[in-house]
Amino acid sequence: MYYSGISFDQFIGQPTMGYTSNPTVSNISNGQFPAFQFDNGFPNSDPACGGPCIKKPPFILPTIANNGSVIAVAKNGLTLPRYQNWSLTFERELTRNMRLDISYIANRGTRLTADWQKAGVGANMNDPALLTKYPGILGKDITDPAVVAAGITPPYAGFAGTAAQALRPFPQYQNILWRDLPIGSSMYNALEVVVEQRVSRGLQFRVGYTYSRLNNDGSETGQGGDGTNGRVQNPACPHTCEWGLSQDDTPHVFLVGFTYELPGAKRFKGASGALLGGWNLSGILRYESGRPLNIVTDNGAFGGILFNGQRRPDRVKGKSAIAKTQGSFYNPLRQNYFNVDAWSDPTGPFGNAPRADGTARGFPTYSEDMSLFKVLKLREQLDMKFEADFGNIFNRTDFCNPNTFWTPGSASFGSIGTQCNQPRSIQFGLKFSY
Repeated sequence: MYYSGISFDQFIGQPTMGYTSNPTVSNISNGQFPAFQFDNGFPNSDPACGGPCIKKPPFILPTIANNGSVIAVAKNGLTLPRYQNWSLTFERELTRNMRLDISYIANRGTRLTADWQKAGVGANMNDPALLTKYPGILGKDITDPAVVAAGITPPYAGFAGTAAQALRPFPQYQNILWRDLPIGSSMYNALEVVVEQRVSRGLQFRVGYTYSRLNNDGSETGQGGDGTNGRVQNPACPHTCEWGLSQDDTPHVFLVGFTYELPGAKRFKGASGALLGGWNLSGILRYESGRPLNIVTDNGAFGGILFNGQRRPDRVKGKSAIAKTQGSFYNPLRQNYFNVDAWSDPTGPFGNAPRADGTARGFPTYSEDMSLFKVLKLREQLDMKFEADFGNIFNRTDFCNPNTFWTPGSASFGSIGTQCNQPRSIQFGLKFSY
C-alpha cells in the first residue's frame, strides 16, 4: 500500500478570491511623471484622493463572484490518493539460463484526485429530472411567459438569466470548481507472462506478454482539473454511471528486449576476426493494443441546461465500430476509420455509449528500435566504439486518434488528422575512450 501526492493549484487555481488583486493605475502623463509616489502609499478608494485610486483587498462582499465560476475547497481535499497492490507469481527454471514467470498483478486505487465535474449536482449542475418537470422551457429567459406560467421565479432580486440558471443549486454562480476531490477510484487486473534468458552463447533476452484490464470512474490522471478527468454525462450519476474502461486500457502488450553478440570472432581469425568479430546487436520491440476512445455527440441540447460535461450517442448493437478497410493498409485520405452507422441519436437525454468504448479503439502501437555496435581496441588504453542506431526501423506509421465527434452522416467523424509517431531515423556514432 502506498500514497501519492496531489497538486495544489494546477489548472484550477488558488482559493484566494477576495484576498488578491492585480491593481493598475493609468499614467495620464504618458510616463513623463509617475502615476503616484510609493512614499505616499498606494492611492486609496476615497474619492477625495485627487487622482487615481486603488481599492485594496480584502473584498468581503457576498456578490464578488456573482455570475462567475468559483473555486471550492473540500474539507478532505488534502487526502492523499491511496493504491493497494497485490500479486501472485509462479516461477520456473526451464533451462540452466532460462526461467519462466507467470504472475497475477492487481492494483486498486481509491481516493483518487477527481475533476470538479465528478461532484455532479454538487458542482452546480442541474439534475436531469428537470428535463421532465419543465420540458422545453429551461433554455428560456426567466421573464418568458412560459417560464412564469410554470412557476419558476427569480431566485433573488435582480437575477437575470435562463430558467435553467435559476434552478441551479447556487443560481448566482456558474460552475463550482472543486479542487482535489478525493473521490475517484480505479481497478487494474493483469496476467503477465515473462520468459527471460541470461547471457548464453552471446544471447540475452526478455520476452513479456501482458493481458490486462483497467477500469475507473474517469479519474484518469492526478491533475484533477485538467479536463481529462471530467466528461461527466449525467450530473445525477457522476460515478456509478461513469465506471468502465479507462482511456489508458491496453489489454494486450507484447514486449521483447534482447542483446546478441554476433559469433564472427569465433569463425574468423586474425584481421578478419578483428573486423567481423565483436559486433553486438540489441533491440526493443513493443506491440500494444489501441486505447478505447471517447465518442461524443452534440451537447448543445443539454449543455446549457444541465451544464454537464458531454453527451454521448447510443451504441448500435451488432454494428462494428471500426470500418472495414480494403487490403492490408489503411489510407486515411480515402478510408474512414469508424463505421458511422455504429452509433445513433440518443433515445433519451443521454446515450448508452460508454465513456471509453472498448469496441472503438485507436490505432495499435508497433515499435521496433535496434542498435548495432562494435568496440575496437586500438591501443592498450585507447578504444574506439562504432554504433548505428535505428529508430522505427521498419518505418511503421502510427496515426493519431481519429475524430470522435459523432453526428448522423458526419464526414469528419473518424477522419485522421496527422501521424503520431516519428518516421524511421538512422544515426551513426564514433566514440574514442582513453
